[in-house]
Amino acid sequence: MAFPSMRTLEASENAGPITLMLVFGLIHRSLKTRGFTLTRSPLSTDAVTMGLLVVLSNAWALIVALPGHGLSTGPLTVPWIAVIFSWLYAGNMVSIHWYGSSANKTWKMDCSNGPFSWRESLNPYCMLALYLALSATQVSCSMILIFEGTLIQGTMSIVGLGLFFLCAFPNNEYVSAAHRYNGDMLRIALPTSHIEGTVYVLPSRKCGFEALWSPKVRSEHKQTDAEMMALFSSMRTGSYSLSEPLKRLRTTMSAFNEKVTLSDQEVNDLAEWVLMEPGSYLATHPTKAKRPSNIHLIGRDLLYALAHAEYLIFMRKDALRPNLRKRLGSLREAKRSGGLDEQEPVPTIGYREGIAGYQDAVRYIYGLFNENVDAWALEPPALPSHMSFALNRQTKSTGDYVGSLWTLCLQHSESTFSTMYMFSCIWFMEVGNVGGFHIFPLQCQSHAGDLTAWRIIWRQGWYECLMAQLIASSPLVAFAFAAGLLQ
Repeated sequence: MAFPSMRTLEASENAGPITLMLVFGLIHRSLKTRGFTLTRSPLSTDAVTMGLLVVLSNAWALIVALPGHGLSTGPLTVPWIAVIFSWLYAGNMVSIHWYGSSANKTWKMDCSNGPFSWRESLNPYCMLALYLALSATQVSCSMILIFEGTLIQGTMSIVGLGLFFLCAFPNNEYVSAAHRYNGDMLRIALPTSHIEGTVYVLPSRKCGFEALWSPKVRSEHKQTDAEMMALFSSMRTGSYSLSEPLKRLRTTMSAFNEKVTLSDQEVNDLAEWVLMEPGSYLATHPTKAKRPSNIHLIGRDLLYALAHAEYLIFMRKDALRPNLRKRLGSLREAKRSGGLDEQEPVPTIGYREGIAGYQDAVRYIYGLFNENVDAWALEPPALPSHMSFALNRQTKSTGDYVGSLWTLCLQHSESTFSTMYMFSCIWFMEVGNVGGFHIFPLQCQSHAGDLTAWRIIWRQGWYECLMAQLIASSPLVAFAFAAGLLQ
């Protein structure tokens, strides 16, 4: 079949569009292999990548539409799918930055399809405007190309657009790529079997402790679900060993630590908060979460996040100032945890047997969040006598159960928070969310998410857009081969 536009085609004339198509492919491969770095700054992998895609899409359009382009149909081959989508993305980004995640009118996060829900989250009128704009440009240009005799190019443009309209592209694999964290975005993925849920974000100089709603990202939850969901399963059946909670918690903390990049300043800031150092800058930030009135702060997933925070500073103890380094033992029992400096012993909070030790730890956690201690957190309300698998006996009273269980957990833990975590896991399995206990006491203020969740969901939109555009522009590759550019 003859290509009318090939008669005047020179290799150099399509070098721009071909190069940009190759750049899109390289970006895709880079994201899959190198992964993403999450941060609140404009230099996050998502922000840089999507900003680059906006620039490249519009650069492609300018190159193709320039007067004197080798293709006689050059202006008709503008990559309208990528260009108009980039305008929609840029407008939505401005709206998110200006109004925030919860107040803007163009976006309402919907995680019904997990991290791929960009269509469900986008305002229906914005989606309609996108479809109409693409129909008015891509379809009309494609029909003109067909009528002028450039059959393949016109047909493939319609095919690419049709696949985009029909949502015919698979879900992207970026959720399986590595996700790393800078000090201002320390996301603690909480174990869940759902496709969306709460994540806790540790405090930084930019924001206090947060509870955020987010789509479930496979890479973030991989280690958490593999270890903790397996622990919960064995605890439900009573087949777990008392050493298992600490063993699995250590595995998840170690995996999280490998993904985190912290400056010395960020390590010391986090240590000041965790160790409740007077004058801590992070402690001045309000907690961005809500707590129902019938729930106290002692909950499994909050303690899971705090254990990760303490582990981060312990593993970076060489970066700590001397006064902070000396206090590491206040949260980590030196006899059961290597790596602490030889120094005058520091009493470890909560490391007293019985209910007194439990109450010491409770007071510390409330102090960490600048809250007054709930009396029913210190002394849980009366519970019916029950058979405890962990204690291997019938409980006599609530005080007896709490004190005995705390003493048992001390024997199988290495720090204040790991002891509290084991205690809360066993309490939940044997007693449940009663007496003020709840697995995640700090809950999201809304399901609107944040800028990071917004970018994660937009990945699928860009993926579909560029797949459609590359299909629509695939004749360029054929022309380049024929002209010798890619031979």
